[in-house]
Parts: sequence; structure tokens; C-alpha cells
Amino acid sequence: MMNKTNLFVALIFMMAGLVLILAVSVPAGISMETVELAPAAYMPLVATSTCSQTSSNNYGGGTAFQVEYDNPVRPASNHADKNIELRGYQPNPDSTLVLDLVDYGLNDPTPPPQFATLFAPYRVPAFVEVYQVRGWNWAPSPEPGTRGNPISNPPVTALGMAVTPGEELHVPHSGYDIGGGMEVILLYADKDTLALRYGREDSAGAQGFVVHVDNICTDPNLLALYASLDSPNGPRYVYKPPHQRPYAYPLPNLTTGQTLGTARDNEVIVAIVDTGRFWDPRSCDDWWQIRPGYSACP
Repeated sequence: MMNKTNLFVALIFMMAGLVLILAVSVPAGISMETVELAPAAYMPLVATSTCSQTSSNNYGGGTAFQVEYDNPVRPASNHADKNIELRGYQPNPDSTLVLDLVDYGLNDPTPPPQFATLFAPYRVPAFVEVYQVRGWNWAPSPEPGTRGNPISNPPVTALGMAVTPGEELHVPHSGYDIGGGMEVILLYADKDTLALRYGREDSAGAQGFVVHVDNICTDPNLLALYASLDSPNGPRYVYKPPHQRPYAYPLPNLTTGQTLGTARDNEVIVAIVDTGRFWDPRSCDDWWQIRPGYSACP
């Protein structure tokens, strides 16, 4: 039988062990009084693709024109109309929104970018999620500003589309010609997002289309070219007053169908801007005039 002294020593060791367990289990800065056991969260399995660090694709630079009046020139990474990840987006909570094409009856006669041609062969993929891009509160350049409320009109301003991890993604076809056999300039790129401008104006607010493609593995050669032409000390960031324009400098120029990169995982997100306004990327007679498997708009 354990005597009182041995029992007391055993209790001391047990208490010390309990304190050690709590010290290891509770993150720093969190009071033990606030720790509660939570049920295990279900996380879906998502197939992912490792982004390649090499590429055999070739890209070239070409003319872009300065049209914005920020002085000093706002870095593209800090420009919420060029870098959609700066704005951010969130799933629309309205459960009545359809994960399918929508007929707005617009039938834009201009040559809008066709999202089915983002893929090879062309297809209308399954739609994974509908999102709302956030508005933006601008600050004086070169500061970026802050995120605003989600854009509610239209109700969908970014679209998640099902892809196979690692599949190639391409410049969406529009029939637009900016000269020299080129269709778009690359307004912005980082390792997992880019913005394509259907025109030579270095702006998403000028007349014409901009396509944002997010959650991708940007082609490393394309990213390297963009980084070299987007140098903070390069000609893109030399401000010219209106009387000294047009002011031209190089940005990557791309042809229709040219490889942009590959799918990072099971979803690629696209958004479409026309003359500075975000539009619903589900619009059947605008961005899906090419729609394999669909004989007519829903």
C-alpha cells in the first residue's frame, strides 16, 4: 500500500505532466481558459499540380501606351484594376444563382474574349463557384488603397471553372487585332494570376476588354519577360504629362491561343472587365458565343 509521502510525490508528478501537456498543446498567446475542443472539420481533397520552373514557350515584347494619369505611376502590383488578387473576391452567398450559362440577351457585336477558347480543345467546363469581386477605395498613387464591399451588380463578377491540374491554359480568342499579329498585351502577372488587355492601352479603365485569370501556374518564361519589362526603374514607370503623349514602352504581347500557363488545381477563376466595369462571366451571348455542346443559350 502507498504511504502518504509516496502518494503526495505521485500527485506532484501527475500535475507536472498535465501542465507540460497543456503547455505543448496550447498555442502561444492563447489563454488556457479560452481553449475549447472543436469538432473535426471536413476538408475536401483537392488535387494539386506542382508548378513547373521551366518552359519551352517563347514570348516577345511589344508596344503599350501610357494612358493613366497617376503621378508617380502606380505600380501594377498595387493597381486594383490590374491585380485582381489585390481586390480579392468571395463566393456569392445567394444559393439561387445558377452554375451555368446565363442569357442576358446582350449579344455584344464587338469581338469579346471567348472563355471556351481558354482550353484546348475548346469547351464549356463545369462551373465550380460564382464569386463577387470586391470594390475598391483608391488612395493617392503610389499607395494602393483599400478593399471595398463586394460588387453586387451584376451578382456574379468572377467565375470558378473546373480544370484538370496541370492542363494548359491559353489566350482566349476574340478576333481582336492590336497589330503585328498580336491580340493582347499583358497588363500584370505574378506566379498565380495575370491580366490580359485586348488593346495597347496600359489600363483596365480604357475602352475595351481585360480578362483576369487567377489560381494558375503562370508560365515561367512569360513571368520572367513580364518581370524584366515591369522593372521599377524601367520606362513603364516614367510619368509623361498629356502634352508628351502618346508615350510608348514595351510589355509582353501575346497571340490568340498562346500558352499562359497551367492549372494550379481543380479550379481556375476568371473575371471580365469592359471599359472599367466588371461583368458577369456567365453571359452566354457575350463571353460564350463559342460554346461547344450548347446549341443555344439556356
